[in-house]
Amino acid sequence: MKTIKYSVWAIMLLAATLVSCTDKMDWDIDPTLDRCFSATSLSVDPTDTEAEVTFDAGMMKANGAEKFEIQVTTATLEDDEAWDNSDEVLTFETDNSPYTITGLIGDTEYSLRMRALSSQKTASHWVHYASSTKTTFKTKAEQIMNAVTNADRGEDFITVSWDASKAVTKLTVSDGTEEEGQEPRTIELDDEAKAAGRYTITGLTPSTNYTINIYYNDTKRGSVTASTAAAMPAGDEKVELDPSISTINNDVIANIVKSAQEKTGKTNVAITIGLQAGKEYTMVSTSEDGTDANVKIPEGASVTFFGLAGDGKPVLNWKKCLDIAGSHAYIRFQNVSMKDTGCQYLINQDKDAAVAELSFTDCTFSGFESSVFRTKGGVVSVDKITVDNCVMTNMSTGGGYPVFYIGSTTTTIGQLELKNSTFDTTSHNFIQLKAAIAGGVTISDCTFYNNVAGSKYFMDSNKLSTNLTIIRTVLGMSMDAAARGVRTTGSIVINESMRAKDCVYGSNDIKEFAVGSLTSDEIFTDPANHNFTMKIDNRIGDPRWYKAE
Repeated sequence: MKTIKYSVWAIMLLAATLVSCTDKMDWDIDPTLDRCFSATSLSVDPTDTEAEVTFDAGMMKANGAEKFEIQVTTATLEDDEAWDNSDEVLTFETDNSPYTITGLIGDTEYSLRMRALSSQKTASHWVHYASSTKTTFKTKAEQIMNAVTNADRGEDFITVSWDASKAVTKLTVSDGTEEEGQEPRTIELDDEAKAAGRYTITGLTPSTNYTINIYYNDTKRGSVTASTAAAMPAGDEKVELDPSISTINNDVIANIVKSAQEKTGKTNVAITIGLQAGKEYTMVSTSEDGTDANVKIPEGASVTFFGLAGDGKPVLNWKKCLDIAGSHAYIRFQNVSMKDTGCQYLINQDKDAAVAELSFTDCTFSGFESSVFRTKGGVVSVDKITVDNCVMTNMSTGGGYPVFYIGSTTTTIGQLELKNSTFDTTSHNFIQLKAAIAGGVTISDCTFYNNVAGSKYFMDSNKLSTNLTIIRTVLGMSMDAAARGVRTTGSIVINESMRAKDCVYGSNDIKEFAVGSLTSDEIFTDPANHNFTMKIDNRIGDPRWYKAE
């Protein structure tokens, strides 16, 4: 009994002692130790002038965080103390994630840190951004410049424009010919140009590609590539047609030729006719009986029809054909758009003619019912026919004649060269010959689509010996599975080219041109709507459709 009494008293004494100890340990907690949680995940997704910052806000809010502070800098700061004392830091606050920080500079490396804040707790420790490979993030290159249009360029100038709300200080201009260590031309922008967001660069070289960059101090904010227009070709007489002229007939051409003859004292002269940008011209003459007649190039004259630089190519609406009878060193078309408004054929020659050069450069053709070039009689010779940097759309629409048709055995063609061009939809043969082409047909860097109707040929030389060479060219879908390939006793050479899976020739297949595994829709962006931009990286076909790098 005495033992039990002693035990109860011992327990009561211990309890009293514990209560006494608890009272003596009652101190205030140091608030600096009651800290917000730090972020355990932090990612950054930059654009050109912004960056989306994502972090685990929910977890930190559950621990009492009320908002978050984000800081970025382009400076190299060794520690948090350096960050705290730097005036090169941008600070942002948010109450949620993700958050987009703004006002950044394109193509620039940034460091970033963030922390959680609360009115009831000490701020969390700073968390610094780091990816698996680096401790900074880089904004993407800005593009504040607008594309250069035809109206913005001439033979010796290019006008560039940009977002006038953006801060800029200078332009650099390069044609890529600077020697090693040589700086490109630099243009300091004045206040007027900055406010307008526009500047005309002068003193440039015709037919030259330029890269123009825009900067704010040393930071690039945009870049465009543009070419100056071609200079008006030389001639014994160079004439820019008055804007009031809307019909080009025999008299218009003959008067310019006569002026050149009087100036030079020569019979055989070269003239250049400058056509107003964007203007439409009707191509037709009048016969003695008052009916429409072909437009004739005078004997001995060499003529260039040249589209002047400006807003759009001049348009030649061919109501009647072009007559090339007589002797001519050259007949050239440059930077013009050509349409069939009744002519059916651009050239439909049945009279004797001798032309050293027939060329089409930077031209578009659309809706010709029959041929671009056809001979049907007379003794006709052309040393070389060249199509360069052109687009032909919806050709041979009548289904009766090929695009290129040597239709007379008395025709002599030295060479047919097609390059850097697109041929989109041909409803007959593409090339047909009744007389061999001595120097052959060469097709390089071209794109074909929807060409050759059923039972018609890509090239039919009528079993004559005409060589065909195809280089860096894409043959897209044929118009019909019954289309035919090539018929010639000459050689066929194919180099660095591609043939779509849906380019099918039911007979006379071009066996030297292997069928690929990709369809036209897999090669081109939107061929049915005339967009042949390459989906693949191969730099073949018409260069205008290369995939952007």
